[in-house]
Amino acid sequence: MIVLKIFDVKDMMSHLLLEESFDGYFLEEVSVTTYAKLKLQGKRNRAWYDTEKGEKGPPKLLYWKEAKPLIYSYIKGKKTPHSFMISLKLTEEEISRLLGNQLFALFVEEQGMECLLHFRFEKGNLFVVTGTSYQNFTMDKRGEFAWDNSVKGLLRQMKISFEEG
Repeated sequence: MIVLKIFDVKDMMSHLLLEESFDGYFLEEVSVTTYAKLKLQGKRNRAWYDTEKGEKGPPKLLYWKEAKPLIYSYIKGKKTPHSFMISLKLTEEEISRLLGNQLFALFVEEQGMECLLHFRFEKGNLFVVTGTSYQNFTMDKRGEFAWDNSVKGLLRQMKISFEEG
């Protein structure tokens, strides 16, 4: 786990809310406080969907791109939010793309690693926090380090300046 303080808040928010940079990630949870607090859980209500028997149906969690318009409409305005927290979880496809097939096979398929990305805004500061969870106990931290380095590389690719804190 690393904590990155984002200097380019406006650019990072553009990537998060306006561009497609994180659209392929799953939404775990969002909490935004403006004039009132809005909380949204990312767990999909599967009973709401019309699926044929034996049909797979949509994934368990919402994609960020499905909730992003609602969150954007709640945040936009003349005043910045008092605070917000957005928790995203990478799909297996995104993990494979960022870590590569060899690391994906080792950490995701063998150890059940999940990669998490949290955006936290408070008192005018924006932080990105990485996280990992494993289905199987492991002392091997290479997956976590690879994920942390991938996030730094992703931010550099987006031209977002940050400092590790």
